Amino acid sequence: MDRTEIKRDPATNQIPEQTLISRLTEMPVDLREKRIQRPVDDHLGKFPTHCDIDLSTKCNLRCRFCHLSFHEPEEWTQISYDKFLALEPLLRHLKSISLFSKYETLTCRDLLPIFDKICEYDIETYFSTNGVLLSDEIISALVGRLTFLTVSITGITRDSYIKNMGQDRLETVRQNLAKLCAEKRRLKTEYPRLRITTVCMLDNLDELCGVLDFAKEIGAEEGVRMTYLRPFGQEMADLIPASDPEKFATAIDEAIKYADKIGVKFEPVGGALEENENDAKELGHRKLCSIPWEGLSFQPNGDVYPCALSNSKIGNFFEDSIDDIWNGEKLTQFRAGVNDPENMNEDCLNCGHCRYAPILDPGTNEYLINTDNFWGGMKRKKL
Repeated sequence: MDRTEIKRDPATNQIPEQTLISRLTEMPVDLREKRIQRPVDDHLGKFPTHCDIDLSTKCNLRCRFCHLSFHEPEEWTQISYDKFLALEPLLRHLKSISLFSKYETLTCRDLLPIFDKICEYDIETYFSTNGVLLSDEIISALVGRLTFLTVSITGITRDSYIKNMGQDRLETVRQNLAKLCAEKRRLKTEYPRLRITTVCMLDNLDELCGVLDFAKEIGAEEGVRMTYLRPFGQEMADLIPASDPEKFATAIDEAIKYADKIGVKFEPVGGALEENENDAKELGHRKLCSIPWEGLSFQPNGDVYPCALSNSKIGNFFEDSIDDIWNGEKLTQFRAGVNDPENMNEDCLNCGHCRYAPILDPGTNEYLINTDNFWGGMKRKKL
């Protein structure tokens, strides 16, 4: 399958949907048939076993690489504890819940009572944060109870943190994480298991090993998860891996070796560049996805989506029952278009965050740069 020449619509400079579909169907038949097998609806559980929920549509930072620097939510809001209780019947069925998908969890005023309610049930819990608002009260509530915590840090010097994250708050985050880990030691608990996530760009490759040192210094048991830059605006396009694959590959290889040397976990999301290309060729354009058969994605205004990276609303949990949404026609139709390359949803066709999306393929990034309609009802900011 030719992954280098991509014909774009000259009027829009976007890749036509049929072109992307054909790229999926060009793989050998035996691989394609294996690729489009999907979970059988007869085995669909009566309720989701996982959900993610954004408790707020706000963030206290504006990182230069983040979708929030280019898009804004349908409305600026946050969910109250009383409104959250509409989901309590679902909690008893969940195995896991993420209190994060697109915004900053710690900006929700009712985070702690909501978290207390969730902790009444045997559920694995997780969220990601920039760590700036990690107060003593929040630390006390999380330690020993939250299962996993990811802290986003891109820039491990004062200047690079300001450049990437937009504010001079690196030392604040460092101090907050030191308090969190001290409280874990005091209570003799491993929870929350801590991970650092960082965005890899052409102009910060020399900091990868420094991020690993940072993770070791603060005691991040889950190490470092590195994500490749996905550009949400044309001004970031020159910083993606395709701009200098050799330089990226060399830096990541050095980081992998250094992580092994100092005993820190290191996960490049999607694998090293060569690994990612091989997986993309073997699997086709996307990895087989089971997310819409396992969970739902909630917004603080009650809107419900099939997954966190979808823009196809399937209900509102303030107005509709979870049972009606889970077994409803909208989600049934969406599931039918998840893994079949000849009948694929637009959301799935353009899923730029799929683990096995080909990182060096310019088509992987085109949609994110050009689309005005974004995840969870977000819209591109008007200049």
